[in-house]
Amino acid sequence: MMYTVAILASALATGCPDFVVEPPRAHSANVVRAVDFGFSAASDKNAAAINRALEEAHRIGASKVELAPGTYRCFDEPGVVIRDFRDFVFDGKGAVLVFRRAPEYRCQPQSEVIHEKGNLLVQRCVRTEVRDFIMDWDWEADPLAAYVKVAAKHVDEKDGAKSFVDLAFVDWDRYPKYPDPVPVQMIMPMDRDKGRFRVGVVLICGATEGHFGAKNEWVAPNVLRVWPGIPMPERNQNPATGFRYSPTENLSRVKKLEENGFYRLQHAYYGKNGVILESNTHLTVRNVAVWSCFGLAMLVDGAQEFWHVENFSVAPPDEAMFKAAYPTAKYRPRPVSSVSDGHHVARSKGSCRYVNCRWSLNNDDAMNFHDRFTIAARVADKVLEVINRRGADYFRATPGAEIELRKPNFAPTGFRAKIVKIAGNRLHVDHVLPPQEGPCFLVWDRTYGTDRVLIKDCVFEDVSWRNVFSSSDLTISGCTFRRMNANPVCLIADYRCDRWCEGMGVTNVVIRDCIFEDNGTLVPDMAQISTVCVTPEEWDVGRISPSFVGGRMLIEGCSFIRPRGPVLDLSCGKDVIFRNNRIVQGKSGGRADAGTMKVAPAVEGFREENTSVVHAHAPGGGSCP
Repeated sequence: MMYTVAILASALATGCPDFVVEPPRAHSANVVRAVDFGFSAASDKNAAAINRALEEAHRIGASKVELAPGTYRCFDEPGVVIRDFRDFVFDGKGAVLVFRRAPEYRCQPQSEVIHEKGNLLVQRCVRTEVRDFIMDWDWEADPLAAYVKVAAKHVDEKDGAKSFVDLAFVDWDRYPKYPDPVPVQMIMPMDRDKGRFRVGVVLICGATEGHFGAKNEWVAPNVLRVWPGIPMPERNQNPATGFRYSPTENLSRVKKLEENGFYRLQHAYYGKNGVILESNTHLTVRNVAVWSCFGLAMLVDGAQEFWHVENFSVAPPDEAMFKAAYPTAKYRPRPVSSVSDGHHVARSKGSCRYVNCRWSLNNDDAMNFHDRFTIAARVADKVLEVINRRGADYFRATPGAEIELRKPNFAPTGFRAKIVKIAGNRLHVDHVLPPQEGPCFLVWDRTYGTDRVLIKDCVFEDVSWRNVFSSSDLTISGCTFRRMNANPVCLIADYRCDRWCEGMGVTNVVIRDCIFEDNGTLVPDMAQISTVCVTPEEWDVGRISPSFVGGRMLIEGCSFIRPRGPVLDLSCGKDVIFRNNRIVQGKSGGRADAGTMKVAPAVEGFREENTSVVHAHAPGGGSCP
């Protein structure tokens, strides 16, 4: 179908504007070497040694702290903390930093962020570079996940609670966690080549450190019996995060797991996190690899502004990498890199670049840019009460912050005010609130807004879920999206009463010269590129402006190779151009919408130009770039 709606030149998308991330300025020749402060391959407490070196750098005004090549255990608390530096370089010198810390079953909410629990926290720094190291976890003592196969199943139709599955750990004769109780948080289908996902059932049994997951017991040193719909007795301490299953659900889950099926069993999900960037300005992260971590691989939060990430990798090591770091250890293919998002922006002030980065085999989203907001009701002239179930702690605004109110359909009210006090879930402001239209106000903290984002020459391959972008002034250029389980590019604003409130509009987006190949392994009906505004199903919020998400978009020069579902699914948008793209149709698997473009009537001004369609299974067709 050819669309011919005219689009004014002034409405053409330009994407991310140019900006400068300033490097550290030379100010001192002093260099502190961590080896002088106890940094040693013989120690288990190398985080403390690095922190002592950082303290010395503060004391003498040094411009650099250097580690040393080698593999170093960091089993101590807290992790490495790089805080309040200016014009500074943290140089890992290729060191492999291996972390291991016991999980804390402390009933934390899923949305909680504790910066000090991260492996490496960079906080309140200016013109600082963090570079050249590898982050890993101690899999020999505390594996985060394992490849398992279904060795046996027992189905009890009369009493579903008695149904169970026996999972054999294929790479271990004696699993390191044996004979202790095992957290079982997620079971996900994998190919037997141990590097890709496959179609099948995904079971989530818990998602936070406060959740032990499914009931289980050992039947052999490498065989675990699991009741995937029954909570672990006396272990699940966090009912707020959703393990509320039943004998009926247990029976259903056991039936869904395949005889002799091959899966990834995860012991962890959300948790301590890897690299945390919080409230820095002009920060560079370069040549850093996260082979594995407990939680998010990279978390961005606070007043973070102007940052550049280059050659950042979230992917398990191959055998050569592994043997270089652990010459005496047995190589076992790793089923997971980060056990939750590979990259996650809770909030920031924007202006960021990601260049030549890679994500593979992480759990959950690869990239997630969202900016939290909240929903609240007017309860007095100058008082709002947060009605999102996660409360004011999820919103995390502070007194003095300027807020903007929007209507439930994201339309502006024109009202802004400052928070003067927060009491429980009540936000007290300094101006009389306007009348409330509908069930709530959307409350945005205007201190933040993750806009001006460039994603360039990055690779997303064998990723567990999708990429979520809630940023305006966004450019995605020269990237490869291959065998992702869900949406490679999802542009979204989304709020619920009981879960998240994320996204403050997505306009001015350029997606250029990218390759989308064989995506939709688990969710084939999800499009390669989608736009969506999600509001509570039980509320009638009225018409949403088509330009709020997907306003001014340019998609050009891209190749869509063997899409299992739609290429585009635009439920909202305005002034969208899709030009000079290429669709290589493979076998559709019976899906009539494979390779199609779904454009809702609500989208205003969609134009498609010069799209070529070839068939990979036709003679002479389907050559792929």
